[in-house]
Amino acid sequence: MNASEQKPEELALTIQEFVGRKFNYPAHIIFLFELATKNNSYATLSKLMFTAKYVTGLKKIVSSGSFTEDKYLEKIFKEFNVNVQNMINTLDEFLEDSEGSTARELRNTYLKMDHESLAQSLEFAEDLSSCKEFYNRNEEKYQLK
Repeated sequence: MNASEQKPEELALTIQEFVGRKFNYPAHIIFLFELATKNNSYATLSKLMFTAKYVTGLKKIVSSGSFTEDKYLEKIFKEFNVNVQNMINTLDEFLEDSEGSTARELRNTYLKMDHESLAQSLEFAEDLSSCKEFYNRNEEKYQLK
């Protein structure tokens, strides 16, 4: 089933049920699915979800504190920072031609580049990571196109 064949609201519910947790920002996930369908921008959405999953994984590694050498910690922090910026840039690119209140809300929530915006971006990355996990585990049944 292609993503465009299912209503964004239904798709979001399917993903939440599959991963066993509710989205932090369900309306924003639904908006991104709607935007991808409207603009046929599934490749950008896929890139955004991939990067968010990577960021979420790096965040878990950093949070675990399971490494003993500073050089590894430094490398992981650098990789984390580069990919958070990449995720934010990809989201900005995805929203580039979008107007309206929800697009403005996403820009104000995730793209301001302040501490609160960064924290919210990392929470949103968890939502996007769940979407990527869903598509990875259901690639025979669901395609992002």
